[in-house]
Amino acid sequence: MLLERILVPLFCLGIEVFGRVLGEEVEIRQVASDKGTINVTIPCGTEPLSPAVNVQWVHRGNRTHHEILVDGSLLLPQVGVEDEGLYECGVENETSFVDRVNVTVRTEPPPLVNVTVHASTILAIILWNVAGDGGHPIIDFTAQYRSAMPVNGSLEAWRPISPNHISPNSRQIDVYHLEPNASYWFRVWANNVLGPGPPVEVLATTLFSDQEAELYKHFLEGAETFDTRTWVAAVCVVMGTLAVLAAGTCAVLCREWRRSEFTEEPDVIELVPNIILNPGFMETDPVPREGRGAFIKSAECPGPGKPRRV
Repeated sequence: MLLERILVPLFCLGIEVFGRVLGEEVEIRQVASDKGTINVTIPCGTEPLSPAVNVQWVHRGNRTHHEILVDGSLLLPQVGVEDEGLYECGVENETSFVDRVNVTVRTEPPPLVNVTVHASTILAIILWNVAGDGGHPIIDFTAQYRSAMPVNGSLEAWRPISPNHISPNSRQIDVYHLEPNASYWFRVWANNVLGPGPPVEVLATTLFSDQEAELYKHFLEGAETFDTRTWVAAVCVVMGTLAVLAAGTCAVLCREWRRSEFTEEPDVIELVPNIILNPGFMETDPVPREGRGAFIKSAECPGPGKPRRV
């Protein structure tokens, strides 16, 4: 009697363990379906079972609540994320499983990870990483921003960031035309054929404006890639032009000076000191008085000459 009580439980336990081993030896089939798909059927095994067989389905270790068809197939009326996981089917009152199916539900992309914003005075850079694609390749990314300060008691609408469709290979995007020393909300998400994934929002504040620093930055923009040979060529052209203009100007001035030197009359030169020393010498010669000598013109110099007393 005591032996019977010991042997029977051991025999039943052996059958259960043996059945589990057999069940684990059944190869797991992979089935994938898009989220929202209607009326998906999963057959129990590769061959149809007899309608008289009572088939049981287990999902994640618990009996499923989904409808089981006459041929033993499992019916999923509308596929959702909660339907994902391992399904096992077997005949009632049997310890081994007939089939094992792992169902994968393809969805929109999951939220992006490591989303950060590096803000300066008037621009910001949004960076992110991808944790998955939801089962379908990512088509593109979308990013938006808006001011964190409410206007009339409510936040403004989200502003798009150009380009509207960011390349799937990109992991950052630049945002321009921001206000210095202001707070903004930034959000970004991924898209695939099933739609957009959940957005991830980050709050960031731009730096205080320093106009001199900004001007210095803009003046030096592109200095690293500037070609000095172009600058030297431009300076040479300008200096050469100035040299030619200077030489031409000197030549014209010298020619005018020589022309005026050779064409000026000597009489005109002599008249200048005479007019200064004796302003009245050009007047009509006065009639000589009696007892006094008369004035005659000197024969030594041509022209009016200098009056001499004789």
